[in-house]
Parts: sequence; structure tokens; C-alpha cells
Amino acid sequence: MITLEVPGFGSSVKLERSANAASFPQFRGRLSGSSIDLIDSVADVRTAEHYALQWGASIGFQNFARDNPDAMAYTPSRQLGWSELFERIRERARTVPTRIYDAACGCGLIMDELFRDPVPEQLLYVGADIHGSLGEISVPRNAQPEQIFFLRWDISNPIPVIEPFDFVICRSSIHHTREPAHTFGSLVRAVAPTGRLAITAYAKKCRLRELNDDAIRNEFSKLSNEEALKAAGEFMVLGKALQAVSERLKVERDLEWLGIRAGEYGIQDFIYDHMIKCWFNPMFGEKLSSIVNFDWYHPTYAYRFDTVTLRNWFAAAGFAVERIISTKAQHYLEGVRI
Repeated sequence: MITLEVPGFGSSVKLERSANAASFPQFRGRLSGSSIDLIDSVADVRTAEHYALQWGASIGFQNFARDNPDAMAYTPSRQLGWSELFERIRERARTVPTRIYDAACGCGLIMDELFRDPVPEQLLYVGADIHGSLGEISVPRNAQPEQIFFLRWDISNPIPVIEPFDFVICRSSIHHTREPAHTFGSLVRAVAPTGRLAITAYAKKCRLRELNDDAIRNEFSKLSNEEALKAAGEFMVLGKALQAVSERLKVERDLEWLGIRAGEYGIQDFIYDHMIKCWFNPMFGEKLSSIVNFDWYHPTYAYRFDTVTLRNWFAAAGFAVERIISTKAQHYLEGVRI
């Protein structure tokens, strides 16, 4: 059960079953599949529209992820600390009531991982996101209706659920909010005493890549979804062509100002890491490889961070950071409230 307390809806409302299993008069006209829409107006319309497409059924990323685990191994979500955290959550929820808040839940990929067979009987999951395609998320058949709730909500604001959460998760999303430090504060408010907070955020790249990305994003983010998807396909084609180049590039010495280390590089790797994101993976195919580029350049906000900044957020909020894992793409930090 979760208890909602949302401005404009009067007294608090107890939800004892997921929204697709019951009707709630307080939210009439706001039900969509398995989600409840709690947003009267969207402050960040472009971000909402972007992710309504990216995570919607027409793209089909949830089904792709379910059917292609080997392909998903190439994504940051499978390369950082998430899988190990999810196993700890599942183990705990077999015997202890465990409440999860998945902030910016996308198309439900974290839900899918948490509710793998055998389903932990005492797991309660709340996913929230700003986009309007939450009703298209497919809920695992083996989960009980009262275990899963989706709320359309701007995660920049404190989630309107009265009960605190044992685990608050924000995977690959905090950097897409208008003020990430403010969003972090909203996540902190949802964590129970001795609860855990885990995030991943984009890592800063080398100087040349940062400058190029900002210049491209400044123009790319102004495009409509349709225009941006078409343009993202060009980045995919470039990446695919560069992967076909067998020659290698040798940099004789460190280029400190540019942020390029001495060494030998494949052509596509060099351009990707130091100049421009042009992602292509044959396991994803052309359509979903283009979506990866679309996700990088089209959102209005895409901040990048170093681990010092992120660790300071945790410390200032009264959390002990217990785990940090970094790749070229993202940083993972997990902390416990003290």
C-alpha cells in the first residue's frame, strides 16, 4: 500500500492495489494503463515529450531489453553497480517488507530486473516519471497487482508518497533534470532512516568532446522528436562507417589541454571518446542505435559531473557513500543515511 498526498486532491488517498486493478474516483480521467497521472501541467514539456517517445511502445525498448540481455550488457546500466544492488534488494525482500522508489523509471527496466522469478513476496515498487507513456509499460505477469505502482510525476519535486522508502534509485536520469542538485534533495527526502540512495550520473568527458557535445546539443535539442530521430540516424550511420575502418591512430604524447592521452586507438573509439557521440552496435540494429544517440543529444538538459561533486551531495545530505564505480560514460554512487 502507498499513501498519496497531492495538492489539489484534498485529503490523502490510500492505494492498496495498482492502478490497472482498481478505479480511484479521486483520479478519474487520470488513469492510463498501470499508471496514475498526478501532473496538472508539465513544466518541462520538451523533456516529457522526448521520453514519451523514447520509452513508448512505438520504440519498444522494454521488449528489446527483455529479449536481448546480451545486447543490454553493452549499456552503462549493466556495467555499473546496479545488478549487485538489485540482488541485495531481492534477497532482503524475500523476508522483510522492502519499499523501492524508482525515480525516472523510463520504460520499467528496473522493475523488470527486480521482479524476475522467483518474485520477492515482500517487495513494493513505485516508479515515477515525467513522460506520458507510463501506461504502456508491461508489468511482469508474476508480480502481484499490489506490488507495483506507476505515478506520472516530476522527480525534481519530492514524490507525494507519505511512507518513506528503503531504497531510492535514480538511474541515468538526474542529469536530465533542470537543477540536478535540487532533484537530489527531493530524492533524499524520500529515503527512510538507515535507507539507501543510489544514482548514476553522466561523467565529464575530455575538453574537446565536452565542447563539441554542448555545441551540438544546443542545436539538436531544438528539433522536434521526428526531426531529431532522423538526425540521430546520421550519427548512427557515421559510427557504423567508422567501425568499418581497420586502421589505427597513434598519438605520440599526452595532449593535456585537449584531454587526450598518448596511445594507439581504433578510429571509431578515438572519435567517439574525444570528439562526438556516434553510437552503433549491430546487436541493437540501426533503429535502437539511433535512439541511443537521440537520448544523448536531444534532451534539453544533460549535465556531466565528476565524482567529487556527487560525493559532496551525499555528504551534505547526511549519507555515507559506500560504493563508487566509474566508467567513461557514468558514475555510480550508493550511500546509506546515517
